[in-house]
Amino acid sequence: MGKPADWIQVGELAKGITENILPPSDGLAGRTFRLNLEDGSRWELIFRDAGTLEWNINKGATRGEQGRAGYVATCPREQIFFVDYIHPRAAATAVSLVMDLNRNIATALIGQLPGEATARQDLFSRIEGNTELTAVDAEFLSAAVDGEYTDQTPRHTPTTELVGKRVQYVYSRTEAYEHIYLNENLYTWHCLAGVEQGLADTDRCHHYKIADQLYLFVWREKLVPTLGVVIIDMQQKKTTGKLFGYETNDFGKLTNAPVGAYATVLNVTRHA
Repeated sequence: MGKPADWIQVGELAKGITENILPPSDGLAGRTFRLNLEDGSRWELIFRDAGTLEWNINKGATRGEQGRAGYVATCPREQIFFVDYIHPRAAATAVSLVMDLNRNIATALIGQLPGEATARQDLFSRIEGNTELTAVDAEFLSAAVDGEYTDQTPRHTPTTELVGKRVQYVYSRTEAYEHIYLNENLYTWHCLAGVEQGLADTDRCHHYKIADQLYLFVWREKLVPTLGVVIIDMQQKKTTGKLFGYETNDFGKLTNAPVGAYATVLNVTRHA
């Protein structure tokens, strides 16, 4: 067997995984939404056009914050949008939103990459310090869209429906991976073809159910600081999402690449 591929940053990986993305959606352009989040904050989101988003935080710990950023939106199912952008001022931070306008709810994910010093900390030191093996942070918040958030507000809830599945994802003519969903906290990825062919690892992950056979899947890698966020549609056998990381090993420029793949369930393991 030949030597496995080298570990690379997201900037290099992103070159080959954008062929099968969903087309951008303009379904939010010209619209304004008010998100009342479970932590008590209130976001006003103004989608100026198909690529520019403005926001005002009117309540909560960051009350008074205003911002503007370019965003990408896709629409994996009718009235369900995946929105993603890099925060223009917060360090190495990106925001992903699942806007479920069928039920007027949303899930917000605020993801942050570690700085270089933290990223270069060895795994054994992290074990000794009783910290997570991954230094990539992710905060999930549920929200009501254009309504008050209460105990009765529906939410996208954690799920184990993916657990036990082994799924192949084809990102392009040259790039393919498989995922093995081990449990609600861990999954294994394995590169079948492409620049990382032969590499594999097991990383921290999160599963949320959005609708029937539609899932938000998030992973946080521990070796190369990477945040993956995808919506997996097991009905249409398709994904949409993004890969967030650094462009190169100098930890300077960020890469926030749209990704998409065709999915094939290879097998399902059910433990007694």
